[in-house]
Amino acid sequence: MSPQDLFNRGLREDGHRPDEARRWYLLAIESGHPAAAQRAAFNLALIEDESGHLDEARHWYGRAATPRAQFNLGVLEDCCGNTEVARRWYTKAVESGHPEAAPRAMFNLGLLEDREGRPERARAHFLMAAGSGHEEAAARASERLA
Repeated sequence: MSPQDLFNRGLREDGHRPDEARRWYLLAIESGHPAAAQRAAFNLALIEDESGHLDEARHWYGRAATPRAQFNLGVLEDCCGNTEVARRWYTKAVESGHPEAAPRAMFNLGLLEDREGRPERARAHFLMAAGSGHEEAAARASERLA
């Protein structure tokens, strides 16, 4: 079975049979095929995150190493109260320039700065998110700026 087939089998099981999805994603990762392994690691991280297995989620997001994984690591760490770690992951996602992850990370950096009592920094992030062209991040940031 090809690495892509292994990944696709994981996708078919994802959402209703997480243990089976894990098995197929792990096989795709073990195949060593760069694209299939990266996608499988990201999806495996999502399963672990949703299941509350945060250490495993951290591992697989880190292994995926995509801008979306960086953003998700920021969210995970932010929710766990690890503000500085979250800031680093959000910043990496912003620096990636990824059209989905970067604007969302900008917005979340604004929330983080606002919570820490730095309104000017928060405003700067909200302004960047508002001007990003990303529908959701721009709308949410614009609400914060109003």
